[in-house]
Amino acid sequence: MMKRTLVLLWMLFPVGVAAYHFNEGPKQMARERAHARLQEIRRLAQAKEPDWEDIIRRYHELTAELPADEDPLVLYQIRLAVCEARLEMLDLATAIEDLTRLLQETSAVFGENARITRGVREQLGKAHYHATWVLKTSGASEDEWRPFAERSRQLFRYLAELEDPEEFERYEERIRRKFVQAVEDTDG
Repeated sequence: MMKRTLVLLWMLFPVGVAAYHFNEGPKQMARERAHARLQEIRRLAQAKEPDWEDIIRRYHELTAELPADEDPLVLYQIRLAVCEARLEMLDLATAIEDLTRLLQETSAVFGENARITRGVREQLGKAHYHATWVLKTSGASEDEWRPFAERSRQLFRYLAELEDPEEFERYEERIRRKFVQAVEDTDG
């Protein structure tokens, strides 16, 4: 009985290998190539003076190489990395537009408190902050830079509220008490 079972298993082994080779094998090989390409892109981003346009091009090539049924989280992370590269290039208009779209998609798919959604929201806050800084330092009027500053403030406040809502409420209460106390001190 034992011999028969071993012979049967030995005969079925090639069927299992063939099934893997023609189904999951190519996908796994594509993922391994993509991982190697990702390591190369990360190394290029760590260079003293990275070529951000080349890095963005390589991210797009990486996305094209991934299997069609790749986890959406991986694709969102790549898109977030592209937006971060655009921020480094100070391509703020494109970065803000892409990050806004990405925020809508990630919050719809994963929810508001998902790690990827918080990461996108943080980068969007940074993008608005950079836009504020660029506009202020280039002499733009307050009417031009104020909306970016306000949006940045809103995004970072929302992140703070999501992190620990109870702690944020205690902070807000302390600020409110200090404000009331300051008003009472000036009136009295």
